[in-house]
Amino acid sequence: MKALYLLLPLISLLAACGVTSTTEKTVEKIDYIDLSSVELRDRVKDYWNISTRTEPLYPIAAARKNLAGCVELVTIINSEGKAQGYKVLSSYPKGLFDKAAAQSLNTWAWLPTAVNTTKQPVLTHIRMDFTLDSKPVGKKYLKNCPAGEAFLVTGEKSIVSTEIRKIQ
Repeated sequence: MKALYLLLPLISLLAACGVTSTTEKTVEKIDYIDLSSVELRDRVKDYWNISTRTEPLYPIAAARKNLAGCVELVTIINSEGKAQGYKVLSSYPKGLFDKAAAQSLNTWAWLPTAVNTTKQPVLTHIRMDFTLDSKPVGKKYLKNCPAGEAFLVTGEKSIVSTEIRKIQ
């Protein structure tokens, strides 16, 4: 009987170890052209033309409070013309519109230009503005989301590395 008490926990432990996965996730390396810097952002049009752009859904909580904001993202346009991963460079108000921007980005599609016959992936910058009015209003919005300019909130660095998240 004592052997049975000792044998049952040992079998349970061995079974648990057999179920545990030891495989590592492999991260696909993509050879892309980095066009995310301020100087090169307009060059994405040399490689890809947007064919499908879905406007982001305005978060209900933000609409109820009449809040406006903006999100700056970087993404890789892969060889299939789809956004592959993203990183939020900055957003105002911090975190409020990030999820809506990422979900919208997931539906976008691009077509290669005549110059981009090899469908070369590029790392690019995308900005999404969230306003209830057609013209942005409010001092806080205008201060934190300047029109036509890159912006940084709370001194964040806009360095892009391997931190691009997979779009879900």
